[in-house]
Amino acid sequence: MEVLMIYNDLIDDIKSADYVLFGLGKEIYSSDDTEIYDNLKKLFASMEHVNYFIVSTDKAGTIRNCGLNERRIVCPVNENNAEEEEKQWDFYNKWLSSSLAKKLVIVELGEDFSNPNVIRWPFERIVMINQKAKMYRVHSTFYQIPKEIGDRACAFEMNGAQFIKELVKCC
Repeated sequence: MEVLMIYNDLIDDIKSADYVLFGLGKEIYSSDDTEIYDNLKKLFASMEHVNYFIVSTDKAGTIRNCGLNERRIVCPVNENNAEEEEKQWDFYNKWLSSSLAKKLVIVELGEDFSNPNVIRWPFERIVMINQKAKMYRVHSTFYQIPKEIGDRACAFEMNGAQFIKELVKCC
């Protein structure tokens, strides 16, 4: 699938979604791109009217310091503030339960198999359960999707941080 078409499809899907769930994995928070957090701010600034949530596997919780709405972020493997993350995890689960049977777009960026039980496997399961859900998975190596959700998922072989950089240009 052509790159520009994927960006346009994703932007259109986000605009028409009831809920948008982002998974930010290792390729995002371990990126050498010094602009990654600026690009994330630009991306989420363009979605101020979107009902979104971010799940990050950043152990340091760095994403919390980049100016995004902290009530919309959970870092369940954050080693610096486990108690607060547990409260956010509960809030995330309530948010997620309200998305059932609604149009949900899931965008998984740069998640590998370091913590597959946080983003990767749960996101796949959500798409299997919610027939109105659509998923975009972006990773330089682990971009594959299970055949069970293949009709409602799009896999893209690219570094997650680079994908965000290019997506911001389209917003």
